[in-house]
Amino acid sequence: MPITKDIISRLKRTNISIDTEKTMLRVKDDFLPLRNKTKAAIVELTGLKRTSIYRVFREGLMGPKVALAMAQVLNVTPYYYTGETNKREPVTDALLKSFLIDKGYKKLAEFIQSEEDKEQKAVTAGNDLLLSSDFSNSPELNEAASLLTEESAITLLRALLIREKTGGKAAQTASIVKRCLLM
Repeated sequence: MPITKDIISRLKRTNISIDTEKTMLRVKDDFLPLRNKTKAAIVELTGLKRTSIYRVFREGLMGPKVALAMAQVLNVTPYYYTGETNKREPVTDALLKSFLIDKGYKKLAEFIQSEEDKEQKAVTAGNDLLLSSDFSNSPELNEAASLLTEESAITLLRALLIREKTGGKAAQTASIVKRCLLM
């Protein structure tokens, strides 16, 4: 998840709960049954003491630090904990960004990069590396290419295409290789 302890530490400790009754019940129902490790992860992410979180389900007053930490660790929308929605939807990067913007933290929301953005940057960096003259003119690459037979190259391409179907990094690598072959 994209919310770091640094981002959460920049949030204020003001109450953002819309419905204190719902906040009290939901935080109590979700936080109390957790294992100690999960509770500790939430507490550490907030940078607060455990008593601050216990205060949330005693009084129903929740700050953005606790809302985001619980949402991220438990994979539940922060709007659910503040009483703004009754749906327990999973958290997405876009949802976290909109939550921060809704609560007046537009500049902090800009620091959140979605996983798609990160993957696209990785693919672009890989393409730039492959297309750079330093890489394509390296002696190691030239030597490896001279030792590669046509039959071995076809076998490698078939293996890559099979691995591409599994997705992830193999799909990205196959995409890069296809682009290089078309050049």
